[in-house]
Amino acid sequence: MSAKDNNNGAAGPLEEAWRIFDSRHLPYRLLMLGKMLDRLSVQHIRDNAGVSLAEWRVLAHLAVMGTKSASEVSAAALVDRAEVSRAVRVLEEEGFLRREENPRNRKSSLLVLTEKGQDSYKRVHMDRRKFFSMLTADFIESELSDLDGMLLRMAKRADQMGREGVPSARKKP
Repeated sequence: MSAKDNNNGAAGPLEEAWRIFDSRHLPYRLLMLGKMLDRLSVQHIRDNAGVSLAEWRVLAHLAVMGTKSASEVSAAALVDRAEVSRAVRVLEEEGFLRREENPRNRKSSLLVLTEKGQDSYKRVHMDRRKFFSMLTADFIESELSDLDGMLLRMAKRADQMGREGVPSARKKP
């Protein structure tokens, strides 16, 4: 059943917003989807882990990457260092992680998940996988692979543009 069928032939607010721009405005659509997913994720993480989304991202990055500094987590997650610092402070207070001396840099410490942090990650990670599976339930494996490849290509282009600058479409006089 299509969205139109659910709305007695009328497009719903999502479809209307989606059609404001055409498919060449894919970044706009990705931003819309990202906001929707962030809202869903905030609630899902809060309900299942009792932490904020920023705190969960730190937990997840440390669980996957291992012991790292806050700067390394910030760089890997593409988020502001201050956001990571706030999350680290709360996670440390709640016993999810601890700091250790960083032998490579005395100005920063290394972040290590505690047993509580590891247990929380393992439990919530499985829930997140189910959550992601629900979001992608309408895709076959080859579509997921294709989409992932296309998104990576777009991310690489965005990264290149971020490093080299965004070219102007206007010609200089």
